[in-house]
Amino acid sequence: MSVVDHRPRLPLSWVGLAVVVGVTLGYWLAVDPVVQSPAQVAYPLLWLAVSAVGVAVAVESGARSLSPLPALAGGAYVLVLLWTAGLLAPAASDPTFSVHLAIPGWGPAVHYVGPVVALTVVPFLVFGYATLGLLAAVAVDRTWSASMPGAVGLLACVSCTAPLVAGVAGSLGAGSVAATLSHAQYPVATAAFLLSVGGFAVVLRRTAD
Repeated sequence: MSVVDHRPRLPLSWVGLAVVVGVTLGYWLAVDPVVQSPAQVAYPLLWLAVSAVGVAVAVESGARSLSPLPALAGGAYVLVLLWTAGLLAPAASDPTFSVHLAIPGWGPAVHYVGPVVALTVVPFLVFGYATLGLLAAVAVDRTWSASMPGAVGLLACVSCTAPLVAGVAGSLGAGSVAATLSHAQYPVATAAFLLSVGGFAVVLRRTAD
């Protein structure tokens, strides 16, 4: 005789969000970082929270059963996003590896320079771009109408390029340029990221009907 469990279950998106919040709080307590502004905390937390919801939407929409070609398309999209954002680039120095602790989301940041490429892992950016790649793969697996959310996702990375360049400028003494670019671009990048995840979610919900 089978027993049917009628207990209500939490939506997968809530579970993913709870995991992100728990990991973030644990890391924060362990590192005890110095906070310079509310925005410095808000941007990564917002990206991570939305990414967790985006991953849950992708899983609920069939990410577990992706066909090979859409999966490759999603992976290629992530590489394009990383490259456009400046997080993935040709190696320009001797091989190195370093880890930098910072505010949750900004850290722990990893910088790796190999024989061919250099990779910088800023957690909230990489997680966000990986989420867009997963959503793009699922959307492509279902329909080709995901081109607009994908284009907006690319805009998020283009907008992030300026703050990354600004960080280099700031290290060279051009502090005012760094501050101007950072303040102007991260709101645009964040808005583009939110619109992109929302666009993919709408596409996937419509194709599920």
